[in-house]
Amino acid sequence: MEPKSGKPLRLFNPLAIWTDVALKSGAAMLDAAQAAISRPRPMKVAVIRTEDAPPSKAAPAPLSKSARKARKNAASRAKRRGR
Repeated sequence: MEPKSGKPLRLFNPLAIWTDVALKSGAAMLDAAQAAISRPRPMKVAVIRTEDAPPSKAAPAPLSKSARKARKNAASRAKRRGR
């Protein structure tokens, strides 16, 4: 039995299909990365005038010793309980 077209019989091989897709997608990712590196975009910097800038946040008030201890105890209880 001779094939009419002269081409070898093609069998369904999932491993070959997956390998081909993986190699093509890897090549596409490398091409995209190379294009991104070779064409760097200039950095855009915005300057806000001092009078237009939002007010700076005040530093939080320091906790008292008892408040720090209570926070530490609550955190260690949560760790022991697995939360």
